[in-house]
Amino acid sequence: MAEQEGEKSNQSRKMGLGQAAENLLSSMQCPNHLKRVSRRKLQLCPGNMSPSQQGVSSSSQPCSNLECNHLTCGCGGQPHPKKTPTLRMKMFHWQKLPSDVVRQSRSMWAVLPSSSKELVEPDYASLELLFSVPPTAPMEKMRPKIKKIKEITFIGPKKSLLLSIFLKQFKCSNEEIAAMIQKGDSSRLDTEILKQLLKLLPEDHEINSLKSYKEEKTELANADQFYLHLLEVPSYHLRIECMLICEETKIQLECLWPKAQAIRAACETLLTSHRLLVFCQLILKVGNFLNYGHHTGDAEGFKISALLRLAETKANQSHITLLHYILEEIEKNHRDLLQLPKDLDFVSKAAGIHFDAMRAEAGANLKKLLEIEKRLFLSTDDVKMQHAKSVQDSLDASKDLQKEFASIERKKEELADYLCEDRTKLSLEDVFRTMKTFRELFLKALQENQERKGQAAKSEKRKKQLKEEDAKRPKREYGSTFNEK
Repeated sequence: MAEQEGEKSNQSRKMGLGQAAENLLSSMQCPNHLKRVSRRKLQLCPGNMSPSQQGVSSSSQPCSNLECNHLTCGCGGQPHPKKTPTLRMKMFHWQKLPSDVVRQSRSMWAVLPSSSKELVEPDYASLELLFSVPPTAPMEKMRPKIKKIKEITFIGPKKSLLLSIFLKQFKCSNEEIAAMIQKGDSSRLDTEILKQLLKLLPEDHEINSLKSYKEEKTELANADQFYLHLLEVPSYHLRIECMLICEETKIQLECLWPKAQAIRAACETLLTSHRLLVFCQLILKVGNFLNYGHHTGDAEGFKISALLRLAETKANQSHITLLHYILEEIEKNHRDLLQLPKDLDFVSKAAGIHFDAMRAEAGANLKKLLEIEKRLFLSTDDVKMQHAKSVQDSLDASKDLQKEFASIERKKEELADYLCEDRTKLSLEDVFRTMKTFRELFLKALQENQERKGQAAKSEKRKKQLKEEDAKRPKREYGSTFNEK
């Protein structure tokens, strides 16, 4: 026995470091599949081998030991062989370049040869330790799950899920939600919630299935139980629609009334602005003077869109347009016309508001209100008492808005006549947009004129200073000097 143990110890010493490391790694087992992991044999550094193991020269087997200084192995001038991991590693995602592209002479990858001493070798042992895929723990035996009692539902899975999500936002019982609908309490039922609820109301086949269900109600799914409470509310569909139309009307009126008032104020401004009238008369005289002898000359009026052409008509001097010239003349003789942008302030605010779209939106809402009013008239007394007043108030407010629209329509026709436009073709949006652009051009040209005057004043002041400095300098009298000599 002692002799056998001695032979085993001698054999282990002969195996060397590489064989011991190989045995250590090969003893690792995959805990998931209980199989031995195959390992690639580690190449030993000749400097670390025993004399009996150095049968092969270092030139035929290059050193791959990263800790070796290669003083004894003689492998210092040779490149390291390609390293391969012994464990399954995590992926490093990159875009691999083709070999022919990498080998190009100007490529960054071809600048240094693989045998260059400047290349840095990573610590593969640490790399493998840090970035290897950790083994998965063996699955414990799952305890048998207690089977959940399946709830009974008559609603489709998608609709049931949506309804469950809808009900969770209230954080109250189904009875309380149904009570809010029955009482017409809109404190927690805004327009968006009411719209969602209308889409999720029970259909006829669901109603019939729920009514025919005679078993325990507690066995039903939560969404089905909500439907049962909702079915107990008389005329629940009409109640929800009444609440929704009244909330929508309130929001719509708050949005449309200021816009309607802005449009009417803009029309009245264009019709009553005396400065705009005088300014256009001045432009008419200037235009007839410039167009003398042409077919466009001797005009008695012009389209209001021609005001934008003032900034496009260039003078002989650089950066000066007809609008700059007219504003200079106004500043000399008619300074009151410089306040014209103030008159056009209301018009500028109304630009971008679409009158026809407003009328269509309000008309569609009024039509819904009238339909709800008819259905409400045929409903029970309880529903009438609860929603008749709110629906009637919404109707009255909507009709008032329609009256405002009619007033704007009359102003529009009056403005079309005032501007010599076709009543059926005039677009308030185009007129307001034109006047807003003209107002901005007016203010810009006025500011540029002031800057030009300021620069001219500074230049004149500088010339005057230079002239005074020249006058103060002593002058040499050469004639008097020669006469004295």
